[in-house]
Amino acid sequence: MLHRILARDPRFYTMAWWEARFPSPLSETDVVDPAQRIAAARTEVAAMIAAVPEVLAMHPLDAELPDEEVILMEHAFMSAIDSYGNVPGYMDWLFQQDQTPAYRYLKRQLQFLQWQKRQRGIVAERWLLKAPHHTHLMPTLFAVFPDAQVIQTHRDPLQTIPSMGSFAYTLWRIFSDRADPVQAGRQWAAKFARGMRNALQFRDRQPADRFMDVWYLDAVARSMDVVEQVYPFIGWTLDDATRRRMQDWLKTSSREGRPTHEYTLEGMGLTQAGLEADFAEYRERFVLPRAAGRH
Repeated sequence: MLHRILARDPRFYTMAWWEARFPSPLSETDVVDPAQRIAAARTEVAAMIAAVPEVLAMHPLDAELPDEEVILMEHAFMSAIDSYGNVPGYMDWLFQQDQTPAYRYLKRQLQFLQWQKRQRGIVAERWLLKAPHHTHLMPTLFAVFPDAQVIQTHRDPLQTIPSMGSFAYTLWRIFSDRADPVQAGRQWAAKFARGMRNALQFRDRQPADRFMDVWYLDAVARSMDVVEQVYPFIGWTLDDATRRRMQDWLKTSSREGRPTHEYTLEGMGLTQAGLEADFAEYRERFVLPRAAGRH
């Protein structure tokens, strides 16, 4: 939601779902008139929702709204493929690889999309991206995008990990006849525990002004207050016209009418004690002080 609110600022280049899924024009005229790609993306999104309607409770799919650039990274064959299926062998292999080529290819694809946007008269100042995938690879992210600034949202892993496991399980059900919520929950818990430890170690070696921390519930309940804090962080001023566009978008993007995302720790094969142990350092730094009212 925060990503899509900020995307109301026309100074940001953003990447819609249809651009991520179909980054290359399908014809000579498709650069300036991408209607064919947009139609194909709408059909794809509709099929995913028809297969498993509850996916909307976890990720409000929309062919024409900004989405995660991790989808572009699939074109490099180094990405979060475990989102779509139970492929632990691939993920073990991927963890051992230098994923710099995938990030370099991501940069090249963003440059290609930016060129296409300019052919359509869209000129902005900087890219606005969003993907939890970068949590696992922050050193690589900063090596390829050395001027990146990161807005990191925080929520207790006791909620986020079973939620993300449930999301993976839901996608597995779309693309596979066999999907096990326990396997999804445990694989994603292990993956993010390892990724978060690596992210904390990397952050400790970086200047503090490269990162902005946002409490997840603040982004949900006080979205515009969080937005107002983002702009000094990135060195921009939020003008009244952009603020109104953001407020108008918020009015039309309510969760009302969307299904509720239901999941349990036990249903995902997880335990509170296990997650507390796996994410102890992260919770001590970002979660427990908030719960105790210390920040």
